[in-house]
Amino acid sequence: MLRQILALTFKDVRLLLRDRAALVILFVIPLMFTLVMSTALKGVFEPGTEQRPIALVVVVQDEGVVYLNGEHVVLAQAVVEALQGVSGLDLVVDPDRTPAQAEALVAEGAYPLALIFPRDFSRRVVAGVKDPEATPVVRFVVDPGLPFPVTASVKAAVTAVVTRTVAYGQAPYRVREAFERAAAGLPPAQRQTLAQGLTRTLTAMYDLSEVGGRAEVRVETVVPAAFRREDFPTAVEQNVPAYTVFGMFFIAGVLASSLWKEKQLGTALRLRAAPLPSAALLLGKLLPYYLVNLGQVALMFGVGRMVLGLPLGNSLAGLVLVSLATAAAATGLGLLIATWARTENQIAGLSTLLALVLAAVGGMMVPVFVMPEWMQRLARLSPHFWALQGYQDVIVRGLGVQDVLPEVGVLLGFAAAFYAFALARFRWT
Repeated sequence: MLRQILALTFKDVRLLLRDRAALVILFVIPLMFTLVMSTALKGVFEPGTEQRPIALVVVVQDEGVVYLNGEHVVLAQAVVEALQGVSGLDLVVDPDRTPAQAEALVAEGAYPLALIFPRDFSRRVVAGVKDPEATPVVRFVVDPGLPFPVTASVKAAVTAVVTRTVAYGQAPYRVREAFERAAAGLPPAQRQTLAQGLTRTLTAMYDLSEVGGRAEVRVETVVPAAFRREDFPTAVEQNVPAYTVFGMFFIAGVLASSLWKEKQLGTALRLRAAPLPSAALLLGKLLPYYLVNLGQVALMFGVGRMVLGLPLGNSLAGLVLVSLATAAAATGLGLLIATWARTENQIAGLSTLLALVLAAVGGMMVPVFVMPEWMQRLARLSPHFWALQGYQDVIVRGLGVQDVLPEVGVLLGFAAAFYAFALARFRWT
């Protein structure tokens, strides 16, 4: 019995060694997935650190106020200076930049966040000492496609610094108010002594860095006006599009395996006897799986809508366009795998490798924003990235058909390239 077991083992080892490409893929899959995910996931823990600071566009329109000591003070500038000392933030300050330009930078994806101080910020800080309605307001502009933990951590840091600065700015006024209340019922001599003490105290407090106090300030979180949505996306809106794209590309392995089996069964050779060009054969193999892919999309978004309450954005046509282009890229990749691999094991390994690595690089498992900068550039080489951007433009950012045309164009470019390479490599046997 032992000899039989050893004979079977030796036979299967020889078969494995004969298919070296499949054997290599078996080792490459865990290696590549480990390298990609470990490198990408470093960003999950690093944003907001000295090594990987988060970029924050700052616009200061604050016109300032004549302060208690007669000087003209711009308190928003004091906030900016304090924020520059916060570890993990990279402030991008341009005195000539307008709020609309800052919002446009966030909407275009050039920067993830922006902070805008209005013209009356300093005036409201001073007025807020006596008038609760004069609460100073700062606008915090966010791309809704960003992960919530990132935006929440930055907003918390910004709110803390703004609140502290406002408290420093209001402290001398609050002290003067307290002295005036205390002196109201005193004799003139004592009132004069108290006034002298007030003067010395306020002089010591003009530094704005030696005193704290309570302060009211509001940091409003908003999305760029171009995104045409008033609320922020839920976890469902973030996750359903990502998992839909992730699932769609698994069709590549099924399609490639089907074409390989046709060759093994001799069906392809029989088709060759008919006046059937290879381009028609590949398109004929692609079309049914393309329709299956679209069925996947309908199922995923249907369940998301009916079970999870997924909003479908402002443009159903935009969703349809992105889905059509993504399905074309996914099935095109399947044809490429079918013409590249030589055995069924190679097809299984290569399709799994590409499905996982392209998904990880493209932002399905780790948001692209938190990846190292070189991986953010690499992500644009993955069709998954463009598919997710297209879905998020419609569902998360509230955009329409014209806005997703760039993503649709890139996805169709991937599909055409995959099909062209597959056609060039296709052999009937």
